[in-house]
Amino acid sequence: MKRQDLLPLRIGMTMLSVVAAAVIFRNSMQNADLSSVESGAVLQFINTLLGKLKIDLVLDDHIVRKTAHFVEYFILGGLLSGTAYAYALKLKGMFFAALPIGLIVAVCDELIQVSSPGRSCQISDIALDFSAVVTAAVILSLILMIHNRRRAKKEGLKT
Repeated sequence: MKRQDLLPLRIGMTMLSVVAAAVIFRNSMQNADLSSVESGAVLQFINTLLGKLKIDLVLDDHIVRKTAHFVEYFILGGLLSGTAYAYALKLKGMFFAALPIGLIVAVCDELIQVSSPGRSCQISDIALDFSAVVTAAVILSLILMIHNRRRAKKEGLKT
């Protein structure tokens, strides 16, 4: 693929990464009461669904909140990694760009919460968020390595 052919992919991935970070920041700007209402609604939905599926498990608010953190940052990590790969076209370049940006977003996210009524900055959340970014980057890199090997093998068979 030619470099100019990558422009739409690069722009699209960059925009999706920015939107994902904006959604995360928007969630952090909510005060504690509104955040609790939203996570409470999700908690009730999940527990109701588990009950209907006859799964003997009841989740609590803490689990839902931490899972939401991980999922948000896993998505962000995948998008940042995809964006970095679209620009660098190398796995090493993907890690060196995506991981620091993911960490910066996580730190900024927690700092935003300091100014949100009833919220606080948690170092453990930064660690959880960054671990989700790293997990997504590792998974994407494994997928890309497998894809690149298969493509190289296929091209080797054609020549």
